[in-house]
Amino acid sequence: MLTTAQPERIGEGPFRERLEGLGIPTNPAPEVLWNFEKFLINKNGEVVARFAPNLTADDEQIVKAVEAELAK
Repeated sequence: MLTTAQPERIGEGPFRERLEGLGIPTNPAPEVLWNFEKFLINKNGEVVARFAPNLTADDEQIVKAVEAELAK
């Protein structure tokens, strides 16, 4: 998971392949948005939420989702 991707080849790396394998929907273009797109992973290692790059880590939507996962 610690590989680099060339900008012109974004989307071909192992992280994106793993997300697609988990059934996480991608944006039509540019699919996984470059830089700061956030994924919430549960204690089982499953992606349970996805957040746009324009949301900050302390955004209410993200905080509520994290708190809900921690309460499980």
